[in-house]
Amino acid sequence: MATVYRGDAYNTDFETKTYVETSVFSDLEAIQIFNSFRFDMFQQTFSKSDFTGPRLLEIGGGPNIANAIHACTRFPEIIFTDYSENCRQAVEKWVKNTPDAVDWSQFIKSVCDKEGNGRNKWEDRQTMVRQSIREIIHCDIHKSNPLEPKVYEPFDAIVTSYCVEAACPDKDSFKEAIKNIVNLLKPGGVLLTFTVLDETFYLVGEKRFYCLKVDQTFVKTAVAEAGCRIVSAEVKSFDNTLADLSGLLFLCAIKQ
Repeated sequence: MATVYRGDAYNTDFETKTYVETSVFSDLEAIQIFNSFRFDMFQQTFSKSDFTGPRLLEIGGGPNIANAIHACTRFPEIIFTDYSENCRQAVEKWVKNTPDAVDWSQFIKSVCDKEGNGRNKWEDRQTMVRQSIREIIHCDIHKSNPLEPKVYEPFDAIVTSYCVEAACPDKDSFKEAIKNIVNLLKPGGVLLTFTVLDETFYLVGEKRFYCLKVDQTFVKTAVAEAGCRIVSAEVKSFDNTLADLSGLLFLCAIKQ
């Protein structure tokens, strides 16, 4: 049986460059659908004029700045977090524009094109993203304060993408992790979650990484039990040779 990686393997066996190249930058039709779903959900949410604020927290961002590319237009201060030191280093290299950083320019150009802003604006957006990511810190969603030992005032918004299901061994820990995340959100704040449905693994190169199999009903229940009111939910059927998922779920919820 093939080894299935999880937990601390994200610090030793998770190849950040391979992940970005195959799961974000790939020209495969499935990956383009994946990226388009993210774009569409952010645009749908940001079309609401009141969805803005000073500070956004990203939980479990991985080596991926895609959410920040969208969110920086509404939230000038982003605290970026991930459990893996490798992932945090990858993002920090990009923010500092080091020579060995992943080049996100084509992705940013694509986002600007879809927004109708034109490619001539992409460098401004790139600067905006770099300036908005104020801190890159460790998080552990299994702790009551996932940002421990740091303590922050509650955030205006939180976004987490395909993180919780990859970090939790069972459904009880998933529900507890969602509650821990929501604890960091101010009343009336917005929670944005992207979740893969029915997935048990995904590939990074030839390595198989674990994922907790969940369905949309369970995820919605977990978010509601954490004290949030779901205001929108979208499901996208999705088939990808890099994982065994059946679809993608996006939720936008307000903390009560």
